[in-house]
Amino acid sequence: MSQDYRLVSELVRPGDSLPCPEDADPVVQPTGHPGLVRITYLKEVTRVPFAASHDEDDADLAYVE
Repeated sequence: MSQDYRLVSELVRPGDSLPCPEDADPVVQPTGHPGLVRITYLKEVTRVPFAASHDEDDADLAYVE
């Protein structure tokens, strides 16, 4: 299994709770909408193969995130 990262960007109200990973370094930016800020951070994801080619062992595998 390989480790990858996904860019997460959400609009939230100041003071709202957000399930941000502990080791993430979120960036908070103002938006053009009153009362909202944009939170952007990287979230670690694990890709797990769920289908393998029957022709070759080294063939590209299909992944689900």
